[in-house]
Amino acid sequence: MLYVDETGDRGFGPRSSPFFAMTPLMVPQEDDWTVKVAAGGLRALIHQGHPESATPLHWVRHFRSKWADRRGYAAQALALMPSAKVIHVIAPKGELRAHPELTDGAAFYNHVTRLLLERVARAAEHAEGHPRLAVVRLGAVRGVNHAHTVDYLTRVREESASEVPWERMKWPPVWVGSEWDGVQLADLHAGFLNAALPGAPDEGDSVQNLLRCKEQLYRPPGGEVLGHGVHVLGADTSFVTRQPWWPKWSAS
Repeated sequence: MLYVDETGDRGFGPRSSPFFAMTPLMVPQEDDWTVKVAAGGLRALIHQGHPESATPLHWVRHFRSKWADRRGYAAQALALMPSAKVIHVIAPKGELRAHPELTDGAAFYNHVTRLLLERVARAAEHAEGHPRLAVVRLGAVRGVNHAHTVDYLTRVREESASEVPWERMKWPPVWVGSEWDGVQLADLHAGFLNAALPGAPDEGDSVQNLLRCKEQLYRPPGGEVLGHGVHVLGADTSFVTRQPWWPKWSAS
């Protein structure tokens, strides 16, 4: 089972975020119960005393920096999911501004989604034990025509059939609401990345929460994180690799 959410915005204006990222949380089907336990436990913690208002977990709404304790609990809950794996596809916007074909919001989203799903297919092909079939559920994005995205991805799938093991993915991927537990947990993983990426101090809470989940970064057999568990668009990966916490985060 695979759940995807994103962080940052898709705009390229002066007030837009410096990067956009998509994060899939990958969990073997037999361990999907751990998704429900983690999400349900965090909702109970946040909405204690008011179970009737147990709205879906949301990074911006429920895990602002003023709630450092909540962030710490969430990081620990995610880290306790032993078979879960995470991939981050990160698009720094500085270099991409030189490519006008990608500065259109829909085209940008479609391209990042393509890169993400290519890595998901390869991860399913090389899953521990035996190849898996990835069942992909992405968090629905306001303002994006997901039918158009499927059309684009289907063309990509046909054109790259010899390069990407698309047969390891149930087709087509589907977009779902935030009520899905796995999408809520993917949102938290993406939120921890967002909190650390602007250049947070190496010993700050934002970085420590990200590092608590480092064992879940996907690595191919015998491979490294960069390009697989962490993929940075463009030739210059330093937007991520220059961060003081990168050596700790990427180390096996």
